[in-house]
Amino acid sequence: MPLTPSGKTRFAMGAFRSYFADVRRDAGRDLPLAALLVGAGALLEGIGIVAILPFAALITGNADTQTARSILEFMGSLGISTEVGRALVLSCGFLLLLALRGLVVWKRDTKLFYMGLGYVDRWRSKLFRAIADAQWSVVSNLRRTDIEHSITNDVMRLSSGTDRMLKGGAAIALALVQLAIIALLAPTLLLMVLSLVLVAAAVTGPLLRKANRLGQRLTNSGRQIHSVLGDFLISQKLARLNNAQNQFLDRFDSSVRDVRSHQLDFFKSQTAARICFQFAAGCVVVAALLVGFFVLLTPLSVLAVTLLVLARLVGPVQMVAQTGQAIANTLPAYTSLEATLAELQDAAEPLTELDRTDHKMGPASLVLSDISFAYSESSPPVLTDVDLTIAAGEIVALSGVSGDGKTTLLDIIAGLHHAVDGAITVDGEHLDTPSAFRNWRSQLAYLPQDPFLFDSSLRENLTWSAEAVADEALWTALEIAGADGFVRKMSDGLDSRAGERGQNMSGGQRQRICIARALLRKPRLLILDEATNALDAQLEKDILERLIAMRDQFSIILVTHRRDTQQLADRLVTLSGGKIAST
Repeated sequence: MPLTPSGKTRFAMGAFRSYFADVRRDAGRDLPLAALLVGAGALLEGIGIVAILPFAALITGNADTQTARSILEFMGSLGISTEVGRALVLSCGFLLLLALRGLVVWKRDTKLFYMGLGYVDRWRSKLFRAIADAQWSVVSNLRRTDIEHSITNDVMRLSSGTDRMLKGGAAIALALVQLAIIALLAPTLLLMVLSLVLVAAAVTGPLLRKANRLGQRLTNSGRQIHSVLGDFLISQKLARLNNAQNQFLDRFDSSVRDVRSHQLDFFKSQTAARICFQFAAGCVVVAALLVGFFVLLTPLSVLAVTLLVLARLVGPVQMVAQTGQAIANTLPAYTSLEATLAELQDAAEPLTELDRTDHKMGPASLVLSDISFAYSESSPPVLTDVDLTIAAGEIVALSGVSGDGKTTLLDIIAGLHHAVDGAITVDGEHLDTPSAFRNWRSQLAYLPQDPFLFDSSLRENLTWSAEAVADEALWTALEIAGADGFVRKMSDGLDSRAGERGQNMSGGQRQRICIARALLRKPRLLILDEATNALDAQLEKDILERLIAMRDQFSIILVTHRRDTQQLADRLVTLSGGKIAST
């Protein structure tokens, strides 16, 4: 059900309270110092304005305010009685005050900037950590481009909004000090000034709601841009083969137009608010001048300082109003980040440390007992009562038609999915905790159907999941995988770039690099999920025979549809309808 206008306002206020509390919690021990610097900067600004009064008294020869008289009397008590002497002392004091204020403002702005950067960086880290800790079943169902948009665009908007919020706090402090000065010098004129604040509030209210709506549309359009860009980059070959580049360009241009339109609307609303406010401020200044001089008979020096304060007050009040709009525009990004983070954290696996003291060597034995699995409570079972035993050093081929649960079974063996019923035993030890499964994953190498390589050097691709590896070990692994020949022919050898997802190589070359990478992990179980299907039959046979010859180091589960390849295994296990049909 869509929210009513009042419901939307309550929702936005709740989101703002959550956002503000989050920033405050994140600031921690930095907050008192930041508040002190903000207050000191505003106070020094006010003192600098008040310091003009004795200057005015010297120039006019008439100390018509108690503040000016007190300062001049104090100087007289120190023996500074000449006009030149007083002017020099006041000038030096004013310059020292400016220098001190500059130092405080520099410290203040640096601290606020540091706090804003830290807040945004910690949000990125929280999201990244939440993705790493979440269950595979949840992460695999997330749209990659939505996550990318959250970590980049939404976080950048959060950065901008947080910066405006922190600077808005400084503007509020400055405005309060300046209002206090007006109350001290000309209390009656304060009523006229407060009318300026009321005008700002009246103008800002509707614009806040509009800014929030535009922020939500900007979030949606931004996600659409990331979605189109992600699809376009990942399907370049398909797009070119079908001459479909223009379809992506049309979708991309449409999304960009939406974003530009929302940004332009937001800019227009801010500009309109600024113009209205400046006009209202001008009216207040003119009215204060006329009323103060002709009606209230305010002393000229007091009136001059009051007008100066009014002129300087316009900036902070306007900044507060624009900060409100910026925060309202940021709130949809914050709520989107909160929702994404909550979804990931709700699916987090218990935090466990990897046991690096357990250095088991040699092939693993594996027993699966009564394994059943379904992707959700409402979906049909993918696996039912699966029993499978793999002896240490055994080579088992797994077959079955597409959709019979082969890859799901492999994911359960690797601990990516957790069985609804049943048990897994490795070397006689039960895998029944996240810690046990994590330690088990460090002892296996899993090569999925789609070989994945990073856009970095072959050396980095080979070693990223292994301990420190010497070049000799790299070339040995490449030789076993049948990849040493083409790697040596590359212009930069091991330092050659693989390209995005390994696009600088053929499918068969990618598969062989991935096999070599798996060997460098020194696994006790090697899982090959159609990991050689891009190779010709003879090359596949040669590589598998070399792997089988290493059965004293690891057991092998091999998924393949090729009869000749299946015959290389010690045993063929067939899955049908989520059950073991034959073995």
